[in-house]
Amino acid sequence: MRIATILLASAFVACGGSGGTPTEARINLTSSGLSSQAVTIPSGGRIHFFNQDSVAHQIAATGSTGCSDLNTPSLPPGADSLRPLMSGPLSCSVSDAITSAAGFNGTITVTAPGAGGGGGGGSGY
Repeated sequence: MRIATILLASAFVACGGSGGTPTEARINLTSSGLSSQAVTIPSGGRIHFFNQDSVAHQIAATGSTGCSDLNTPSLPPGADSLRPLMSGPLSCSVSDAITSAAGFNGTITVTAPGAGGGGGGGSGY
């Protein structure tokens, strides 16, 4: 019973449950593009980019004020970039500033505070 309680509590926190733990959405950068091209996170969540390709990538964002927090430095192969906590509502478009491949175009939506979110296939794990 104790193990089940611990596992349930851990799953709740990992899914962005109560306790003030921010939701983190992982997006892998691969040779074919972004692992998730449409991601929704709650306000107070963040995006974590992982370059799993053999070439460098640099994410650049456009959209409402606050989208620039998604901009990454140039990420060499194997590097990652954890972006700051995001406050919504926001709707941001992202692309790779190094390549113009369509597979690196995506959208990141940050819901308004208290509106939930976290859907959109953003885990990438």
